[in-house]
Amino acid sequence: MGLFPFLWDNILRVKLKTLLSLVFVSVGVLLILLLANAFISREKTAELTEAELQKYQSYQLADELRQSSDDLTRMARTYAVTGNEKYQKFFNRVLTIRNGETPRPPDYSDIYWDLVTSDVEQASAEAGEKISLESRMLSAGFTVQEFALLKDSQNQSDSLVKLENIAMHALQGEFDDGTGSFLIKKPPDQPLAIQILHSQQYHEAKAKIMKPLRDFTQMVNQRTSILVSELEKEVHRRVQFGLVLALALLGLLSIGYTVILRLVLRPIHLLSTAVEQLQQGKFAEMQSIRGVRELNQLVTAFNQMASILHQREKEKETALTDLGDKAAALEKEKGRTEKLLVNVLPVAIADRLQKGEKVEAESFPEVTVLFADVVGFTKLAAELGPKSVANLLNELFEIFDDLSEKYKLEKIKTIGDCYMAVAGVPDRSPTHAQQMADFSLEALALLHQENQRMSRNLQIRIGMHSGTVAAGIIGRKKFAYDLWGDVVNVTSRLEGTAEPMKIHVSESVHARLEDSYLFEQRGEVELRNRGKLRTYYLIGKKVEKS
Repeated sequence: MGLFPFLWDNILRVKLKTLLSLVFVSVGVLLILLLANAFISREKTAELTEAELQKYQSYQLADELRQSSDDLTRMARTYAVTGNEKYQKFFNRVLTIRNGETPRPPDYSDIYWDLVTSDVEQASAEAGEKISLESRMLSAGFTVQEFALLKDSQNQSDSLVKLENIAMHALQGEFDDGTGSFLIKKPPDQPLAIQILHSQQYHEAKAKIMKPLRDFTQMVNQRTSILVSELEKEVHRRVQFGLVLALALLGLLSIGYTVILRLVLRPIHLLSTAVEQLQQGKFAEMQSIRGVRELNQLVTAFNQMASILHQREKEKETALTDLGDKAAALEKEKGRTEKLLVNVLPVAIADRLQKGEKVEAESFPEVTVLFADVVGFTKLAAELGPKSVANLLNELFEIFDDLSEKYKLEKIKTIGDCYMAVAGVPDRSPTHAQQMADFSLEALALLHQENQRMSRNLQIRIGMHSGTVAAGIIGRKKFAYDLWGDVVNVTSRLEGTAEPMKIHVSESVHARLEDSYLFEQRGEVELRNRGKLRTYYLIGKKVEKS
C-alpha cells in the first residue's frame, strides 16, 4: 500500500472535531509566523527608508553649502560689475541666512536667488526660522570625520567671504587699514574689485571649499551605502521568508480545504440537497460517498429511506424539468431578438419584419437629412486618448438621441464622430424640415450649456438638406436601415463646409423654413462634385408677434 492511500484511510477514521482542530491550529501557527515576519519586515523597511533619507539630507546640506558659496560669488561679482547696491544687500542676506542671523525662507532652494535677482519673486524677510547651516549639520547625525569635512568647507567659504568683502569695499572707495577695518578712504576702484573676484587667488580659495565637500560626499556615500546594502539584504531575506510562509500557508489551506471539501462539505451538501428534494417530492437517492465516519453513517440511512421513492419519480421529474427549461430559454431568446431588432431598425420596419412581411426599399419625396460631426476630432482623440474620447462621444450622442426621440426623427447611424439622422422616414411628415431645424437649434444650445458647465470648448458642425431619398434594409445577416440619394451626398458636403457651431443649410431648406425661421446668407459655396450652391446658416426661430 502506498503512503497516500494509507494516510487517506487513517483520515477517514478521524472524527470531525479532531480533523477541524488539526487544520485550524496549523493555519493559526502559520498566520502568527507570517504576521510576525511582516511586522519585522515593516520595521526593517522603515530603517531602510530612514537611511536613504539621511543620505539624501546629507547631500542636501552639502549642496546648500556649495550653493551658498556660489550665490556669494555671483552677488559679489555682479555688484563689482554693475555697482548696483541691491547685489551687496543680497550678498549680506545670503551670509546672514547661512549663519542663522536672519530667518531662512521656507522655499530656500538652489534656484531661490535666481528668482529673486531676476525680480520674478521678492525676497521674504520675515518668513521662516532662524537656524544656521552649522546647527543643521550638527543635528544631522554625521560622524566626527564627516562633520569635520563640512566644517572645514564652511570655514574656507568664510575665508573667501573676507576676500569678497575687500573687493566690494574697494568698489565703495574703502580700503583695509591693516586691522581688518576699512577706514582708509580713496576713490572707488572698480577694476581692482573685478580683478580680485577673478584672480587666481580667488579661484584657489574657491577650490579649497569644494575639495572637502567632495571628500564629505564620498565618505557619506560609502557609510550610508554599506548601511543601506545591509538593510536591503535583511528586507530581501524577510520578503523571501514571508513568501515561503505564505506558500506554506497557501499549501496548508489548499490541503485543508480539499480534505474538508471532500470529507465534510461535499457529503453535507449532497445530503442537504437530497433532503430538500425529498421535501419537494423529488426523491433522489444519494450516491455512495467517502466522508468522515459520522456522515457516512447518516448517508447510508438516508439512501435506504429514499431509494424506492426516487426510482418512481425520477423519469417524470426529469421530463418536466427539461420541458420547463427549454420553454424559458425559448421565451428569453425571443425577447432578446425583438429588443435587438427594435434597436437596429425603425419600429415600423421592425413590426413589419416580425409579422413576416417583405420590406423593400421605398422612395420618400419629402425628407430632411442631417449630418453632424465634432470639429477637430482627430486632434481631440490624440490628446484625450481612446477611452476619454469614447466617453465624450457617448455623452454627445446621448443628447442627440434624446432630441431625436423628442422631435420624432430617425437616427440612421453614427460613423466615428459623425451622427446621421432624417426627418420624414419611415413615417412621412409634412413638417420634416421644421422638426430637423428645431433639433439642430436645441442641440447647439444644449452643447453650449454643457461646455459652460464642464468648462470646455467642444464644437460641432451641422449640415441640413431637404429632398427625395430612398430608404430600406441593407444586407441579410448584419442588416441595417439606410438612406440613398443625392440629398445624402449634398448634406454630407454641407456639413463638411460648415463653420464650427453653425447649422449649414441648402436653399431647399431655406425655402421651406424662411417664413418661420431666421437665416444668415452664406453665399455661394463650392461643393465637391456639385459646383457652386447658394447656402445659408440657420440661426434661430422668428418670434411670433402677438
